[in-house]
Amino acid sequence: MLNIDEPAHLQPKVALFRLGFRPFFLFASLFSLLSLGIWGGLLSGKSLLPSTLNPLWWHGHEMIFGFVCAVVAGFLLTAVQNWTGRPGVKGLPLAGLFLVWLLPRLLFILPFNIPLVAIMVIDLLFLPLTAVLLAISVIEVRQWRNFVFIPILSLLTIFNGVSYYGLMTNQLNWMNNGLYAAVILVAVIVALLGGRVIPFFTERATQWQKQSPIPAIEYLSFASLLALVISLFLTESLFTRILAGVAGLVLFIRWSRWGWNASWPVPLLWSLHLSYLCIPIGLGLIAVGLPLSVGMHAITVGGLGGMILAMMSRVSLGHTGRTLTPPRPMALAFALILIATVLRVLAGLLSAWFIELMLAAIALWILAFGCFCYCYGPMLCRVRADGRPG
Repeated sequence: MLNIDEPAHLQPKVALFRLGFRPFFLFASLFSLLSLGIWGGLLSGKSLLPSTLNPLWWHGHEMIFGFVCAVVAGFLLTAVQNWTGRPGVKGLPLAGLFLVWLLPRLLFILPFNIPLVAIMVIDLLFLPLTAVLLAISVIEVRQWRNFVFIPILSLLTIFNGVSYYGLMTNQLNWMNNGLYAAVILVAVIVALLGGRVIPFFTERATQWQKQSPIPAIEYLSFASLLALVISLFLTESLFTRILAGVAGLVLFIRWSRWGWNASWPVPLLWSLHLSYLCIPIGLGLIAVGLPLSVGMHAITVGGLGGMILAMMSRVSLGHTGRTLTPPRPMALAFALILIATVLRVLAGLLSAWFIELMLAAIALWILAFGCFCYCYGPMLCRVRADGRPG
């Protein structure tokens, strides 16, 4: 892991804004606790949202573009320092970007009566600003391999806008299509990064030896996912199911070659492997014709939520100068998020138990990410244990 050495006077005095992972990992996790708490209250008949806001749209939008995209930004703004050898964004620029993310989250739930268009404009700035900050570092060192994240963030911005358009014109299909397309596009990011880090981490921590990727499988994985994104805007559901089946199968084959069977003794490994596996499982659920929401929630809760929890745990340890041994409660947290995935999928299949299963899944998520906030919050708010920058 690369660490950039800088003079002490160039380091922000507030440790929280010394590198991108710090504010975004912590506050995205805290926000997920708040937003799912509100969602659980709504399911229980207690609305805490403004009456003018569509609660179903708010839940999906804020978990994807509020929670997930904040973590993605925090990870990329931290990883780009390792990729390029240039210092990552910090201090006032990082605090400003963080504020751009935070403001829409607050304006949605607080009784300020701000026009939706104003909230949308602020919200739509976040990912492009993140892309610009990434592009500055990547272009300067001509590291084109990592330039791929710039168009992905741009597409996510478009899908965010599509979802807002559906909300403002009261068109449910546009609301859902924007959110579902964003989920699959984030799955592309997870597939890209997962293919780099999961086999690498597994090889370093176990006796398993990394295998060379199969080019055809790599190409087909991303081609099928991107085709699936496009198909979500079409009306032919059979085509979507076929593409989901192809994507799920090739992602499963890809994952099966990453040494999963050597990961069981190491919580930071099996959590990554099992969470990643939720993505092809979710795609498989879509392929067999189950409601789209069921497969999407397998992807979002287990694939994205689980991967986020595992990666935040590892990145936070490494970039705060600590050994890669997570606090003991985190192994339980990793398991809880996987159980929450099972419960959320069952909730979509067992209508008689929908509310009970949903509330149970929400409770497990809150316990899992609450554990992260408790264990890692102090680390993220303090300077590195080894005294280095970052």
